[in-house]
Amino acid sequence: MATTTLPDMYNSVPLTIPSHIRLTQDELLAFPAFKSWISRLTSSLQAENNPDGYRLQAMEVTNVVRFGSTKIGFVMLNAVVRDADNGMSLPGAVLLRGPSVGILPLLHPKNTPKDNLWAILTLQPRLPGATVSMAEIPAGMLDDHGSFVSAAAKEIEEEVGIVISEVKLINLSELALEGSSLLDKTGAKESVGLANAVPTGAEQANQKLDGLFSSAGLLDEILTYHAFVHEVEEGELNPWKGRLTGLRDKGERITLKLVKFDDLWKTTRDTKALCAWGLWKGLKEEGRLPY
Repeated sequence: MATTTLPDMYNSVPLTIPSHIRLTQDELLAFPAFKSWISRLTSSLQAENNPDGYRLQAMEVTNVVRFGSTKIGFVMLNAVVRDADNGMSLPGAVLLRGPSVGILPLLHPKNTPKDNLWAILTLQPRLPGATVSMAEIPAGMLDDHGSFVSAAAKEIEEEVGIVISEVKLINLSELALEGSSLLDKTGAKESVGLANAVPTGAEQANQKLDGLFSSAGLLDEILTYHAFVHEVEEGELNPWKGRLTGLRDKGERITLKLVKFDDLWKTTRDTKALCAWGLWKGLKEEGRLPY
């Protein structure tokens, strides 16, 4: 068991890493998901945002999962946060994994009405969901692609088999946030359950990562939703059904399922799909979709 302190910029909070966990403080501080989370939490606990005086008093790392032998994938920790009177504590279990992208792929048969849209769902095994055939929209963690836009384009290519120009991607999350009447006077996104995450690399220093929290009671994950419309000949819809895709060298075996866009909300238990569907619908009603 080793206890150190975080840097002054994070208020010198005591940090404990048990000896059985293969993780150093330097590795934790360099982990993009941790840097983003601790920066946003430190800001949120400032006096003007924190009328109850909640204060981060200590943290302990409880687990780490690596991708391969070196790269950190997930970090689980317990944060001790108490109010100004030290009489109330907040639930402190936190799973850090970083930002992700969700993509709503739509097919539009040429020479038909613009609202004649078909959504592409992927069917693939999801062990945490106790199923070998979860119907969902393509999604993935932001890793080495450099930005949400390029990550979204890569996911589309890997899971759906379409090579698409990034300029055709529609950032639903960003459009939904623009001009929202629920933002506070400073434009802070926390007031509507959104967050402006700290960029995960120097090359992204000027990028805003606006998105939705997938499960804010446990995960730091912020999902940014994109959509795109792919034009096809009307007779080309059937070949998309049951098509096999995915990266075999990553253990992916993905089958595609085609559903009418208007029926998407009742054909899946995937909340990512429902969020993307709802964002598209809301933006369309307000006439703010660039399609």
